[in-house]
Amino acid sequence: MKMKLLLDVIQDMRNLADGLEALAQGMADGGNRPKPTPPAKEQPKPAVTHEMARSLAVELSKSGKREEVKQLISSYGVKNITAVAEDDLESFYVDLLSMKEGDDNAAD
Repeated sequence: MKMKLLLDVIQDMRNLADGLEALAQGMADGGNRPKPTPPAKEQPKPAVTHEMARSLAVELSKSGKREEVKQLISSYGVKNITAVAEDDLESFYVDLLSMKEGDDNAAD
C-alpha cells in the first residue's frame, strides 16, 4: 500500500515537472506561439431559396399571372429564376409575394 502511494506521488511529480517544462519553454519563446485559427464560419444559408421562388412563381403563373412573372424575371436582368443572384433573391421573392397578395386582396 505504501509502495503504491509512493509510485503515485512520483508520477504526479513527473506530470508537474512536464507542465513546468512546457511553461518555461513557452516563456522562453516569449509567448510567440502561433495562435490557433478559429474555425471558419459557414456562410449562413439564405432565408429564401431559388426553389422557394420558383415554386411561388409557378403558383402565380397557374393563377393567371404568367406575364407578370415573366416581366418580373426580366426586370432582374435574367432569363429564369435560377439565374437570379443570391443577393437579389430575397427582394425577388418579396416582389412575387406582393403579386400574390395583390391577388388575395382582389378577392376581398
